[in-house]
Amino acid sequence: MDKGKRHKLKWFFFFLCLAWVHAYFPLPLWASGGVDPKFFQSLKERAFEYKWDDIPDEEVPWESHRKTPGGFPLIFARFGDVPKNCVLFLGGVHGDELPTVYLTFKLAHYLRMHPEISREKCIIIAPLLNPDGFFAHPPRRVNKRGVDINRNFPTRRWHLEAPHYWIGKAKGNPRYYPGQMPASEQETLFQMALIKRFKPNKILSLHSPLNFFDYDGPSTDLDSFEKWLEKLAREANHPLKKFGYYPGSLGNYAGQERGIFTVTLELPSSNPGEAKNYFNKFQSVFMKFIDLPIYGIPPNTHCLQPKN
Repeated sequence: MDKGKRHKLKWFFFFLCLAWVHAYFPLPLWASGGVDPKFFQSLKERAFEYKWDDIPDEEVPWESHRKTPGGFPLIFARFGDVPKNCVLFLGGVHGDELPTVYLTFKLAHYLRMHPEISREKCIIIAPLLNPDGFFAHPPRRVNKRGVDINRNFPTRRWHLEAPHYWIGKAKGNPRYYPGQMPASEQETLFQMALIKRFKPNKILSLHSPLNFFDYDGPSTDLDSFEKWLEKLAREANHPLKKFGYYPGSLGNYAGQERGIFTVTLELPSSNPGEAKNYFNKFQSVFMKFIDLPIYGIPPNTHCLQPKN
């Protein structure tokens, strides 16, 4: 092999390794980062269209350290400062699932107004994970680059399963496009960074409109999480189903592969006019999820009180 080819090959492997590191080791979220007021103004205008007159709450301690391809900030807020028993709430994963955005913003406002809830706890809320999709006209499921960010997590068999699933079972529907490679999207990297930084042992991700709770994992806790979720579903009068998980999904990445107690709450519809009703219905669910004690360290966790 001549010198020129060796030089090109060296640079090829360098960039290949760089891409691998970028995908599997997301950049950290640093300790400071304000949010552009223009973002909240845009959000208020969209909220006005949906008659959401009580969000966003700009007095919530919002932070932002990443932007989407469309230039919108990816924001989150932290309540409490105790690292143990940390819970992560995710909304707006799909931009057209509108009530999920309202519920998570409203939850952040509620926690700010009731600081006693987060005492001795750690609660992280990322209310709008796909602002490019949310602010599109009309709102759309995928991000600006046309990727479904709930199919883009770097799960172990992503390269083998994600493209085949999309072409086969999803019939190439662009709404479910997983991207050309895992963790290719800023929105995915943002969620990975939140998980890496705060190490939550509970994740509640909001979606719509399938109308059920979905238990995403872990599958090694002697069914304690499932039993607790069955009780919660009965109390909330909201069905519990085993919907399964997909290549590149959060449930696969966090629940199955990392042993984090992960639940998807599917709301009954994507109608923004029902958002306030849904918050009233599921507010108690959020509080119970926050208060649920977790024992052990992922992937070996459970929610059963240890015997003395």
